[in-house]
Amino acid sequence: MEDNKKQYLLLLSEIIAKEAIIFGPDMAILKARRVASLVIDNNGNVIDIKGYSADAAQELVNEYIKLSEQAVKDVINQVFIKYPQIKKVNIPT
Repeated sequence: MEDNKKQYLLLLSEIIAKEAIIFGPDMAILKARRVASLVIDNNGNVIDIKGYSADAAQELVNEYIKLSEQAVKDVINQVFIKYPQIKKVNIPT
């Protein structure tokens, strides 16, 4: 597996974990599973990405933004700081 994809798997899993703290694990996983390109286990870990990783990241963020825009912005910005080699997703202002 390419290093970049591994980084995306970690990044997306961490986003789900952070959103689970805010919205609860059931809602966080439910929203993440709406992203068709993500394969997510029952614990909320992303175990595979089908297609472009950057697109999957954007779709995941968009799903969470539908729940609470400001809470998601804060969490997403904090998580992306830890992954500087990955292109940051667009967050509406």
